Amino acid sequence: MASGGHGGGMIRTILIWLGVSIVIILILLWLLTGGVSRISESAKSIANPFSFLFSGSASSSGAFRLPWQPDAPVTGPDFEAPGGSRVDTEEPQSSEEPALSAQEEYEALMARAEAAKTFGEPSPHRGSVRIAGEGHAAESVPSEYITVEAASDSTAPVNITGWSFQSALTGVRAFFPRGADVFIVGAVNAQQDIYLNPDGSAVISSSPSPVGTSFRENMCTGYLGGLQTFRPVLSRDCPPPADSLPLTADNLRTYGDACFDFVRELPLCTLPLSVPSSVSPACRIFLANNLSYNGCVQNYRYKTEFRRGAWRIYLGAGGELWRNSHDVIRLLDAEGRTVDVLTY
Repeated sequence: MASGGHGGGMIRTILIWLGVSIVIILILLWLLTGGVSRISESAKSIANPFSFLFSGSASSSGAFRLPWQPDAPVTGPDFEAPGGSRVDTEEPQSSEEPALSAQEEYEALMARAEAAKTFGEPSPHRGSVRIAGEGHAAESVPSEYITVEAASDSTAPVNITGWSFQSALTGVRAFFPRGADVFIVGAVNAQQDIYLNPDGSAVISSSPSPVGTSFRENMCTGYLGGLQTFRPVLSRDCPPPADSLPLTADNLRTYGDACFDFVRELPLCTLPLSVPSSVSPACRIFLANNLSYNGCVQNYRYKTEFRRGAWRIYLGAGGELWRNSHDVIRLLDAEGRTVDVLTY
């Protein structure tokens, strides 16, 4: 019996030590796997320990509420004005807001113009040819025109035949035609490419030409203004009429004193439509043959200063090409590359 009791005690001792060993091993494993740090992090997340004790959950807001207090404040009813319309607490629109809207629209337009300048491939002629000022693109036909200028420091003439204007807003595009280098009234004028010399210019009108073609200005062009209406008006800078009739003995005998007196009183670029009766028949023939556009061209076309650096180009449109307000018009070369931009 004594040996049986002793054997049972040994078994209990072994089991106790085995259990203690298992507990120690589990504690060591828990410590090694970060059990202490996990408890610390969990404790930090409990902002309100009272809430945790009473409800078993932690409140992230950290606010302490009694059990009978609601979680969110109670709002009053939504009042409306008589007739069911909601009371508008916003301030009424001021009179300055339309002006601000117009300013914003203008700034947006300017931003689009800047974007249009860099749209596509820039032309190698950028900087050598430019749009001069705002022009009259916003006018109605026949007053709608845009002026382009060649830079004074250009080293060679620029061929602008086949160039074009295009509206970046509407997409309308109009190409530059060829023109007459020396225009003759009543003749079939040969057409050639249009070149802008350094510091030269071209007035490009949307309308058809009053004389049937685009042309280069010359020292006699002012006479055309007496036959047709041009926009803008042609320069009246013709040679003095008296230069066509030198005061010599032969001319005095042929045309008479009255002819010389009449010619000296004529304004520049003026057709002598009303001639005094005292003027001789020979003088009348002289006036018709010399003091006219074709007569002036015949007398002066071979002088070095006869041709001017300005052109009149007509696009031949039957109506307006450009918007009367807010447009972005690009000047494109023959390959469609951007040379310059007009915005208004």
